[in-house]
Amino acid sequence: MNSSSTNAQTAVESHSLRRGSLTWVKVAAIGVAISVSGCFAGWNYGLGAGGWGGMLIALLATGLLFFCLTQAVAELAAAMPRHAGFDAYVREILGPLAGFVAGICVALGLAVGTGLALSFTAAYTEGLFGFGGWSVKGALIVALLLVHLRGAREAVGFTMLVGGIAIAALVVFCTAMAPSFDAGNLYTQVQGGATLMPGGVLGIVQSVPFALFMLLGVEQAAQGAAEIDDPVRSMPRALGTAIVVAFVMAVIVLIVATGSTGAAQLSGADDPLLAAVQAQPESAAQALLAKVIGTGALVAILAALFSLAYGSSRQLHHLASSGALPGWLTLTNRRGAPVTALAAVAVIGVVTAVFPPEAAMVVFIFLMMLMYELLLIAFLRFRQRRPDMARPYRAVGGSTLGWIGAILGLAAALCCYQLQITALSYALAALGALLGYFLWQRRLR
Repeated sequence: MNSSSTNAQTAVESHSLRRGSLTWVKVAAIGVAISVSGCFAGWNYGLGAGGWGGMLIALLATGLLFFCLTQAVAELAAAMPRHAGFDAYVREILGPLAGFVAGICVALGLAVGTGLALSFTAAYTEGLFGFGGWSVKGALIVALLLVHLRGAREAVGFTMLVGGIAIAALVVFCTAMAPSFDAGNLYTQVQGGATLMPGGVLGIVQSVPFALFMLLGVEQAAQGAAEIDDPVRSMPRALGTAIVVAFVMAVIVLIVATGSTGAAQLSGADDPLLAAVQAQPESAAQALLAKVIGTGALVAILAALFSLAYGSSRQLHHLASSGALPGWLTLTNRRGAPVTALAAVAVIGVVTAVFPPEAAMVVFIFLMMLMYELLLIAFLRFRQRRPDMARPYRAVGGSTLGWIGAILGLAAALCCYQLQITALSYALAALGALLGYFLWQRRLR
């Protein structure tokens, strides 16, 4: 490891929580809090491709994928608790080239996610307050930069607070909308009758990226490996709890939201839960519920916006500090905020917000899936090449589980690609250019 990488790791560790400062319950709550925003927006686009039945099958497959992933992460985190970030596991096991690809996928993916959060926030303000569009997106970008340039960073307590508010809003939504459930709404009308899977097998495939969005981020609970008490037992318990809770919530939202409103009516909404509430007969209770759900959604998505921008800018700064990206991305202000990295994230976010959110979402998920795939390959290589290394925790299913996850991850990435071939071709070209820069810099050293 070179000195810049060592300095970067030292800097990260100096701001870390101390060992034992997080219980497994708190770590599990972090994973759920990060992923919960996916239940408020984005998933419903899959209803237009695969219908409710296609989305349910895609969600079941996605749940299995994330179970495999979190089990693999639990074993790696227990064996290497001092490594910070998933790309660090990949770098340690597969080498610097794979580590760079994993790291840049995270950085670009989170930056694209920032733009996606801008679009969803504007959609909810439009539905809730009657104004949205670029006036909201522009104001959010300015607020984002002003806050982060003051040295803002994620806080576990804040993440849990926001996650609690979001979960409470989901519970209120499901409880209030359950009486309106009608099994007939789960069907999509097509020529010849009604069906649960209007797109057939292809519709299921096209629904996968949107099902992934409902659970994306739950694995981030593993970032607490260096701070959790008794990581050997606590980390697997935290990750297992997080994926179960997030999956159950996703299934309930899929059933209640679609069953109370209708697959066709929800499939094109940028604010699906608010649209579901507003589709009900007008009343004082309905108006109050709309405000509660809209406010909960805004809180969850705004928290995701700031967290995504934070994570992306720090990842870009870290990669630049190690020489993997241009040095100008390392510039900071007097408060230590990465000015140029934040500017890069803002630019990517604005460009992303120009495009339809369903297209941007696929790009976001594709980039994250590439990182997940590398992580699962690293897990398999770790078991093959380092059989004698201490494993305080062993993943349920072992290497077989890793292979299942890797196959599902590759299939999910291919599902994304066939859905947005042009957009993802540009994304792959950008990755190729950055990879070329990385290889060129390595030859100069």
